[in-house]
Amino acid sequence: MVNKRLTQKSLHHDPFVQKILARIPTQIAATFTDAQLTELKKVFIDRVSNSSKVDMRLSIPFFKRRFYLVLLMGKENRSQQRLKNSNFKVVNGYLATIYSLVIMSFFLGMLYYVEKELEINAFPYKQLQHFNKSFKR
Repeated sequence: MVNKRLTQKSLHHDPFVQKILARIPTQIAATFTDAQLTELKKVFIDRVSNSSKVDMRLSIPFFKRRFYLVLLMGKENRSQQRLKNSNFKVVNGYLATIYSLVIMSFFLGMLYYVEKELEINAFPYKQLQHFNKSFKR
């Protein structure tokens, strides 16, 4: 069943469609029929409505540059065949390992910095050295 809002007499005046057509060369945009524009609008509406359950976007300043971090989580909708043919499984494994090491190093560094600034002993290394020396006697 076709949505009545999408089957207007001319979709060329729809603001959503106009934004899409503005990114397409005018010679090509003029060739779209109303049926094609209706389907194009449906695709974009479906894409927006199928958003992830977790969608975190963060811009991190780093010296004079900014880095963009995105975390998306949701239900896996890809077919089993497409999942099996993923070429990036090994690369993703390496990236996940490197990412985990960087995050752990960051948090341990922050913990060390906080320990140093607050003058607390979260890492009792010197106490462990004293403890080890007592066993060597």
